[in-house]
Amino acid sequence: MKIDVTQEQYEFLKGLQHELLTQPNDGNADPVFWGVMEEKEIEVPEECGEPRIYMGDGVVATLKEAVAYVDEWIEDGDEYTKEIWDEVDKECPFDTADFIKTYIYMQCRVVWVDKRSELSDYTGAFLTKRACKEYIDKYGYNHSNPYTYAMTAIRNPEYETLINILKTIKFDD
Repeated sequence: MKIDVTQEQYEFLKGLQHELLTQPNDGNADPVFWGVMEEKEIEVPEECGEPRIYMGDGVVATLKEAVAYVDEWIEDGDEYTKEIWDEVDKECPFDTADFIKTYIYMQCRVVWVDKRSELSDYTGAFLTKRACKEYIDKYGYNHSNPYTYAMTAIRNPEYETLINILKTIKFDD
């Protein structure tokens, strides 16, 4: 049986075979594939993470950022408002949010978030770790702290068969 491929396709398959045979599996059973893992903030029960203050116009701020925002805003304020701000517990996100609602007249609410590592919903699978790294180098700005993550495709007969073919095909040199 003969399969016709271009020289470019031949070189690609030969290089891919070498890479599949020599790349690390990062502790996973063969066959592996790669994904982009990234950091995401998820809402958690009160005081089980870090506070975020959702302010008007879609602004989401850490407590420190919200306090800095008010500090800048208050510079043009009257003495009475400045005195009230001086009394606010700036370590308490609820006190800061209440001040923003009352004196800056912005809708404001406090939520608690925690950071979790999750596979990106937007990238799909990569056959090699190198390809995943190249994606991160080129498009990592679209993700939060991205890194490669190896997963096994054991018990996936189509993928196992394809990878086995790619690893064992004989190339004429």
